[in-house]
Amino acid sequence: MDEKKTENKEKQKEEKKVEKVKTAKKEANKKVEPKKDKKNKKAPWIITAVTILVVALLVVLLTYMIVTSSDPKKSVDGLLMNLREGEFEKAREFVNSDDSFTSEILDENVNQETQKLLFDKLSWKVIKVTENGNEATIEIEITNKDFKTILGNVMQKTFKAALSSSEDTENTEETTQNYLIEELKNDQVQTTTVTGTINAVKQDKKWKIVVDEKLTYTLLPGLEETINSLS
Repeated sequence: MDEKKTENKEKQKEEKKVEKVKTAKKEANKKVEPKKDKKNKKAPWIITAVTILVVALLVVLLTYMIVTSSDPKKSVDGLLMNLREGEFEKAREFVNSDDSFTSEILDENVNQETQKLLFDKLSWKVIKVTENGNEATIEIEITNKDFKTILGNVMQKTFKAALSSSEDTENTEETTQNYLIEELKNDQVQTTTVTGTINAVKQDKKWKIVVDEKLTYTLLPGLEETINSLS
């Protein structure tokens, strides 16, 4: 009997120890869980903040690289990208002559709406860049509206209007510009792709695109052919 009592007491002691261990574990888990919750709540905000900061830095770095690039390709990309977006003042930063840019690419007699429509479908692919000291040639594939079709349609409309009315020269020019806008917006006019060569020169350690007739004819495919046919 005494042995049984002793065994029972030992069992009771062991059971109490096990209960104490279980209770201690439960209390420990309760203390740890709230901390995990706090970390989980803070983590998304930290990740979002870091992501936004990284993206902002990349945008600033990319812009800096384009504007201050010593790479002729990036200067071409900068010019054409800003022409397509209608950001003509920014586009001027990539050319060698502001006067030539105004006379060759932007016609002062054409309003801003028309100027933007000239390049809104513009896309390009640089094929090859050849550097020779402070000069470079960029072989490029340009896709834009077919200006042979556009100008052909404008001339037909203008000719018909001139035959059927007695408008003065000023009104005729305004009418022609309206026809040009109509054709630039005309979805039936297809795009066309040409391959041309653009020149660049290095000025103050930056590559500038040379603005000349060659650049204009490359950017506006079909224009040169139309002018030659009229002359």
